Amino acid sequence: MVREREKEAVRQNLRDAGCPSEAIEKYMLLGEEDKAAEQAALLAGHRAALLLALHESQRKIDCLDFLTFKMTKAAKKR
Repeated sequence: MVREREKEAVRQNLRDAGCPSEAIEKYMLLGEEDKAAEQAALLAGHRAALLLALHESQRKIDCLDFLTFKMTKAAKKR
């Protein structure tokens, strides 16, 4: 019973991290096969994808901030 709760907690953590269901099932299967290195690689891959998305979002925010700055500067000149 405790083991099932632990497994569900891991699944929930992976869902919360935005892992797709296929990746979650693969992670769980790798755990049953005692393949920790492959599990770590799967997590690292998902982390890298999240970090890339974060950087892309930051670049977009920077573009909006620059435009807002230009608009504010132009309004002050009027």
